[in-house]
This record gives sequence, structure tokens and C-alpha cells, in this order.
Amino acid sequence: MDLERLIDEVYQRIIDKTKQEEITKAVSNEAVRPGKKFLQCEGKVLSIAGYEAVLFETIKDKSQFRDYQFLVITRLSIDEMAASVSGLAINEKTRVLRQFLLTGKTVYVMEEGLEHRAYKAIANPVFYNVFKDQETKLIQYGMQIMSAIALETALDTGEKMVSAETIRNETVAESAVRSGSSAIQSSEIKSSNKYTTVKKLINHELAKQLASEANITLKVGTLITPYANDVFRESNTRITFI
Repeated sequence: MDLERLIDEVYQRIIDKTKQEEITKAVSNEAVRPGKKFLQCEGKVLSIAGYEAVLFETIKDKSQFRDYQFLVITRLSIDEMAASVSGLAINEKTRVLRQFLLTGKTVYVMEEGLEHRAYKAIANPVFYNVFKDQETKLIQYGMQIMSAIALETALDTGEKMVSAETIRNETVAESAVRSGSSAIQSSEIKSSNKYTTVKKLINHELAKQLASEANITLKVGTLITPYANDVFRESNTRITFI
């Protein structure tokens, strides 16, 4: 055995040992740490305040998920997406994804990990629509598609996603309650509801809800993810920041 091969073998053994120690530590943390937990399939572990991340690859019992608040899918291939849309399980990832949806738990899919989006600029538009339709169905099933940064930000703030319809209903309800008020009071109500949404972050799912409006008003400093921008651009929605 030459020196170079010997060095490679020693290096590989060190890497294997390090990985094993990380897995052992993760399993140990799962057993002793209290509090809220979420399950993550693959990728760099996300950091979300108030939650403990547990990698799916490290858990022993891959059929018990009731202790986890939600699931994060960092990568979803074209075949995995097609299977999930049909309710099929072709591997461990799609099986756990299906189980979370069946039990009414939230599944977050990272938009940068959706394989089909890598072909958006070069694919035949008509054929690409097949995958866009599948993505839409995933959202209808209760999944939320957003970037890793958007997910960490949204859950860190503890804010609940609301639809444009909910915002409109709340505005109408408030106006109805104060229908007997003076014109000055009505003006104040209108002023307090000048924003289409007070969300600090607009992701793909929320953008699709807000895009039903021709014009939306957002607070200065509101963040819009790249895929949310695509939604607004395709729907010709005019955005005003105030």
C-alpha cells in the first residue's frame, strides 16, 4: 500500500467516525431534550427558535411521528413529487411525507430543493406546466413551499399564515361592528387597514393567495421570496410599499 492510499484510508476512517459520533449525539439529544421537535429529511439542519431539529436518518423507529410538530423536506425529486401527488410512497421520504399529511400535520418543502424548477428556463412551457400543476396540488394537500430562510424567519416570528380572504373578512367585520360610528371613526378604521397583509415575509403560497388582487399594499421592509415575485409578475399584480 503506497503512502497516498494509506492517507486516503486514514482520512476516510476519521470521516466515518465523525459521522457516527454526530448520529449518536443526535439520537441521544432526541431522547433527553424536552420541548417541541420537528423532523427534517436530509440537508443542513435548520435552526428554528423554540424547536429542536431531528434528522429523519438518525431516528431508530421510522414509523412513529406523533412527537414531531411538522416535517421539513429539503429535496424533492421529480419522481418523488409525482408519487406524493398520487399518494404513493416510493421511498422512506415519500412514506413519511404521506404519513404527516394523513395525520393532519404540516409539511414544509424547500423551494430550492424542488428538482423540476431547475428546468424552468429551458423546458418546453407546455410540458413544464405538468410539474407546475403537481406543485399546485401539493399546496392544496396542505404542504407549504418556501425557502429555508423564509421558513426559519416565519417560524421564528411565530406568525400564522393568513389568506387574503381572511384579511378582507376581518376588515368587513370590523367595519360592520362600527357601522354606527362617525365618519371620522370610519376613516380611522380604513387607515388602520391600509395594508393588504401585515406579514413581514411573503412566500410562494401566500403570494398565490394575494395575487387574486390587482393591487396590493405592503409595509416598507416586507420581504418577498423570489418565487413569490414570480407569482406577482405572472399575475400582473401591482405592489405598493408604504
